[in-house]
Amino acid sequence: MVEKNDRLVGLADIEGKTSPHQLQVKGALKMRAAPLEYVKDVAELAAFLGGSLVRPGIGEDWAVSKEVFPGVSVWFVFNRADDEFPARLRALYSGDKIRMIKGDELATITISLANQLLRYVREANPGVKLPEVCYRV
Repeated sequence: MVEKNDRLVGLADIEGKTSPHQLQVKGALKMRAAPLEYVKDVAELAAFLGGSLVRPGIGEDWAVSKEVFPGVSVWFVFNRADDEFPARLRALYSGDKIRMIKGDELATITISLANQLLRYVREANPGVKLPEVCYRV
């Protein structure tokens, strides 16, 4: 299991503060966050993704990571909704080769993996009325 020792970076850290891909990913993940409230077994979700359950220690309710290339991992960090804030899903990146990958590639990979998270929600909750975004992937 990968732990908090890995250096995590965002797309803005890779591409610069004006990263258009960061905005693209942020918008896509915002749409996909609420359905993740239906995740009951995070270890099962990680296995479905072909990834690992991780604990980065940044105030998350849960997190999973997926190595997409040798030396390049995508981390999905989830916070459940509470009385003050809606559910939140963030994508962070780690690995010694992360800066070799262009921002548009990381954005595409991240959104594709986020869609896979929704497929898990759909499969793990048969007969449950889920948010519409779960049926569009």
